[in-house]
Amino acid sequence: MIRPFQTLLLASLAAVIIVACSSPRRVSDGRTRDEQRRIAEACLSMLRSSLTNEAIIQLDDTRVPQIIRSLHPVDIELDASDAVVMCSGKPAEYHLNFRPHDAKPWVLYVAGPGYNGHEELLRLDHD
Repeated sequence: MIRPFQTLLLASLAAVIIVACSSPRRVSDGRTRDEQRRIAEACLSMLRSSLTNEAIIQLDDTRVPQIIRSLHPVDIELDASDAVVMCSGKPAEYHLNFRPHDAKPWVLYVAGPGYNGHEELLRLDHD
């Protein structure tokens, strides 16, 4: 026979397990939040620079921000609303994307081995 205390204890344990399993997990790329923000802002600055007119971006180009060069990119692709920095390490890709219907429309994603597709790191509300 289960006593009321045991029922309460089991219900509390079940609630803790449900909350723990349903909480969104914070994706990590091994960098601080400040570094992630600097990466996102550097991608945004490249999108707004003359680099967007380049078909092939030279990785040692002085217009590529230092924080991006520190990622040791193997390729950088810029489009009107997307900046993709492909790296040889983990993560394999940083992707800044514009989502016009969101309050913070610029989203920085990471992707590559160990990630479930493109996973969101942070959002920016820059114009």
